[in-house]
Amino acid sequence: METSLLTKGIERYYQRNRQNKYGNSYYLMAKDDVPAEVLNDHSRFIIVAFDQADKYVVINNRRYYLTKSNSIKCTQHQKIRVAIVDLTALAKAKSYPFDNKFRHKHTAIFKDFVELKSLANEQWEAGGTPWVHQQAVYNKETGKCKYLYELSCKQLNQFN
Repeated sequence: METSLLTKGIERYYQRNRQNKYGNSYYLMAKDDVPAEVLNDHSRFIIVAFDQADKYVVINNRRYYLTKSNSIKCTQHQKIRVAIVDLTALAKAKSYPFDNKFRHKHTAIFKDFVELKSLANEQWEAGGTPWVHQQAVYNKETGKCKYLYELSCKQLNQFN
């Protein structure tokens, strides 16, 4: 089966596989029909952690917004959010100047795309094609839900 030409951006390669009827337990993972040369590109996809208040990452003092075409985000209700990012698509995105006065505690800041590709390669070597698992855990006594996360790589060490 071929990857659909109708889907655009990262959705050609990644999907959210829901694990429960509420949709809050899922895997963000590569589709079964992704071409091998895309999956085996060690420096193309990366798991990035960023501040909940940001919708972007900073690369070479420029903001690159994480959009539906270049990323799939998860962890909405956490102080630190996580996304799988297609670096090829992100490099083509329009960038904007970044002013350090808008920096938050967990703003993701990188020196350049070379650093990001190197981190993507490290993540690939640690766990293969990047994936994220979000597991909802319900507390019946309080009626609240908390989330547990498992990543294909052991840790995200890109915070300054």
